[in-house]
Amino acid sequence: MGTVFSNVNVWTPHCESTAPVDVRVEGGQIAAITSPGSAASPGDDVLDCAGMLALPGLINAHTHVAMALLRGCADDVPLHTWLEEHVWPIERMLTPDDVYWGSVLGLVEMVRAGTTQIVDMYFHVDAVGRAVRDVGLRANLSYGIVADSMDDVGRRELETAEGVVATWHGACGGRIRAAVAPHAVYSCGEDVLQAAAKLAGRYTVPIHTHLSEAEKEVDDWSNVHGVSPVATLERIGVLEVPTLAAHCVHVSEDDIERLAAHGVSVLHCPCSNAKLGNGVAPIAAMQRAGVNVALGTDGAASNNNLDLFREMRTAALLQKAIRRDANILSADAVLEMATENGARALGLATGTLAVGAPADVVVVDLECAHVQPIYDAQSALVYASHSDDVVDVMIDGAFVVREGNLMTVDEDEVRSEVKVRAGRLRDGMAHPGTAA
Repeated sequence: MGTVFSNVNVWTPHCESTAPVDVRVEGGQIAAITSPGSAASPGDDVLDCAGMLALPGLINAHTHVAMALLRGCADDVPLHTWLEEHVWPIERMLTPDDVYWGSVLGLVEMVRAGTTQIVDMYFHVDAVGRAVRDVGLRANLSYGIVADSMDDVGRRELETAEGVVATWHGACGGRIRAAVAPHAVYSCGEDVLQAAAKLAGRYTVPIHTHLSEAEKEVDDWSNVHGVSPVATLERIGVLEVPTLAAHCVHVSEDDIERLAAHGVSVLHCPCSNAKLGNGVAPIAAMQRAGVNVALGTDGAASNNNLDLFREMRTAALLQKAIRRDANILSADAVLEMATENGARALGLATGTLAVGAPADVVVVDLECAHVQPIYDAQSALVYASHSDDVVDVMIDGAFVVREGNLMTVDEDEVRSEVKVRAGRLRDGMAHPGTAA
């Protein structure tokens, strides 16, 4: 028995259907894409998708999903003030249960907006993994390593990171994978970064790190070390391992050449970068150099939502505005960033709708007034559609959202749990030391 998305238009990288088709799913894969009325077999579940568009599941290539619990807790301040004076002190209050419910909240928000896969870095990662398991998304999980050197603290951090890889890489039938995540060059010593790269190589998983996010960060590093953060990672051998580099806002032409030469995937987070006052990454220059650029939201504490539809539109508009060139970053290109490029960064076969591909399918209603009329489906998705237009979300052949209804967890329970925990954190911020 399969599922047929009948009479649906399809967008997938490099191929938009000019007429409706039937998309048949069976056994967790796309089994057939045929003319309407010809795909169904006896017993199939057939969905009438006239007026709708199917696209590959969106991939949020950089996030800290549990930070949905911290949404709005520290707005309108620059990155390092935000981190050191607000976020890190609050995060010290978080329990594993807090991280679980914050993660569930973020995952529910994302899957309702068409995201089927995330690349996450945080702590209490077992709690994040349980949330991913329960809500039903795909994920790449990692523990954010922070250590000045490979002393007792550094060794414990690496042991924790290795435990995450050993526990979660390949879990949930392969739906969950793992990475090794040294937080950043400014929060990890060189020996820690090298040990992280060796650990990733041993398990054949990628490195996931923050890189060249803020101008002050890059200037301070370069003034002390004489080279950029990107050049530092190259010098110490980290870029020899497949690397997922979040942000890369302040990178030179030489840095971009290094990223391209080592096959680094850049995880572009335009809303977070803009909100924290960090600037706009030179995405057009990266693409010209052959860098694979995927799209992420960052955490909800610096965004303040996890909506990849909004992120796609912002990515396109910022590039056009900052470069004063309307031709830069077309709707089709930004859709590729949110689908195929994210899958390429992870070495996965998701990110496309093709026979034999994993059945991660998002169906969007194109009949809404704010979308009509449609002259070009890609433009409609990027510049006019809302995440609220998502009707169905299928992941690995199973519905997680169907006809607008979440199928996996109780949203009322999620909201209730989050409100209680946010209240405790709010009290702890007002009276430090009382909310542990």
